[in-house]
Amino acid sequence: MKSILVTVVVLYALFALTFCSLQRKFLYFPQPASNVYGEMNVSFVVDGVQLSGWALNKGQPKALIYYGGNAESIEANIPFFEAVVPDYTVYLIPYRGYGSNAGSPTEQVLYSDAVHIYKTIKSQHDSISLMGRSLGSGVATYVAANRNVDTLILVTPFDSIENVAKDIYWMFPVSLMLKDTFRSADRVKDITAQTYIFIAENDRVIPRARTDQLIAHFGDQLVEVVIVDNAGHNTISQFPDYVSGLKRALD
Repeated sequence: MKSILVTVVVLYALFALTFCSLQRKFLYFPQPASNVYGEMNVSFVVDGVQLSGWALNKGQPKALIYYGGNAESIEANIPFFEAVVPDYTVYLIPYRGYGSNAGSPTEQVLYSDAVHIYKTIKSQHDSISLMGRSLGSGVATYVAANRNVDTLILVTPFDSIENVAKDIYWMFPVSLMLKDTFRSADRVKDITAQTYIFIAENDRVIPRARTDQLIAHFGDQLVEVVIVDNAGHNTISQFPDYVSGLKRALD
């Protein structure tokens, strides 16, 4: 019995150490850039690192900055935004380590890069709106809580990555181990932007409880919650209710 207990403890410790050392590998899944949708046409230099991406519909008075999911090829959204949001300049800038951009993604680096990009384009537009999907919702809430934003759109969002990880890795002391927590719910009190939240009915990645906990922190700034029937975490943009809801938010 003692030997079995020792084996269990050793295996637990090994799994915990593996999770701790590789946790960012579980969170970030950088995708290489593709030129299928056109060449990159905009870049920003942050702390000596060049972040290149795409700016659609250049010259519009209103801007929309989109923050993608943890395994998203952000340029794959180009046809969607060109069709649905023609009267906004839409910025699609891959995170550090994503696309052709150098560096490695971390929570604080993503925040810093996002704020820098916001400040760089602010003078070029009358208003700026933000849209974050999944992991990107954590970046969007940070910028919205710290800068003047017109509209905030959160797609399949969470209250925190920490709580999402607790649901999955319940056997580990996640709060003590996690480096990147993305605590969106804690920032809601500082968000003044008109906010729209989109939920995929059949989301198997972000548990509904995590989104509901985020929603519970909002007050009058929350304009609408759209539940897209039959949609999954990665298919929500294919549904008409999502498209019509996005148009309402940006009208």
